[in-house]
Amino acid sequence: MNLDRFRREAGAPSVPLTPLIDVLFLMIIFLVLGGSFDTVETVRLPEASGQPATGNASTLRLELRPDGRLWMEGKPLAAEDTISAIRALGPSAVLLLPDRQARVGPLMRWYDRIRKALGIPVQIGVRPPREVSPVSRGPRNSRESRDSRGSSVRDPGR
Repeated sequence: MNLDRFRREAGAPSVPLTPLIDVLFLMIIFLVLGGSFDTVETVRLPEASGQPATGNASTLRLELRPDGRLWMEGKPLAAEDTISAIRALGPSAVLLLPDRQARVGPLMRWYDRIRKALGIPVQIGVRPPREVSPVSRGPRNSRESRDSRGSSVRDPGR
């Protein structure tokens, strides 16, 4: 019986390169085909359009502020008295106007709460986008700054 074929030769161990190269090429192909080299696409959402609501005389307009509170005719409504205050006015419908920074969660909670408690239609309105003037884009030079309303103020002393 010849057992010499199972003995190692005295030389340095060798690694077969063909399977290593095959695996390397498979990894390269996987990364090239699986990777996405596209740039990030931005989606432009449609702007709100339509005519301003003329409003029915019995439609109550409520503003939802960013803090989640409702305001009516420029005055804040207490959360616990809101339904009774609306009921006392007896509107045929309610128009909710959320602020640009208002969150969707409080808007939907007020929508459901008013609709279920009073059984009248509740509509959600949008405010038209404000025109962007060149002044509102930022100071033009180092002598201009902004006041609390965002208006450009020129400082002559600088």
